[in-house]
Amino acid sequence: AQLQHKILDIYTLLEYIEYVYPLLLNPLSCPLQANSTWMGCFVRATEVCKALYFAGVPVWLICSKEYIPLTMNIVCLVRLTYPDSIVRSMYMENGVAKPFPSI
Repeated sequence: AQLQHKILDIYTLLEYIEYVYPLLLNPLSCPLQANSTWMGCFVRATEVCKALYFAGVPVWLICSKEYIPLTMNIVCLVRLTYPDSIVRSMYMENGVAKPFPSI
């Protein structure tokens, strides 16, 4: 699992360097279609949201409705909910954290 995690981290960094970073340095005049293979991100800053949106990154802006400008196009308003079944504490064995089984 550790190896898979590191490989995914490296793959993500390479995708960012190859596709996203150049578009953040030289933004396009119109947004790219979002890459459906990327998980995307949640952001609070509208400038960051706009830059990632124009780079084709799936992005969700988290903010209070008081701070939403009238010119913003809102596709769907959602209410954040937190599932009750999520385990929030680290699994421990004899006082040692075991996040996932060793192979």
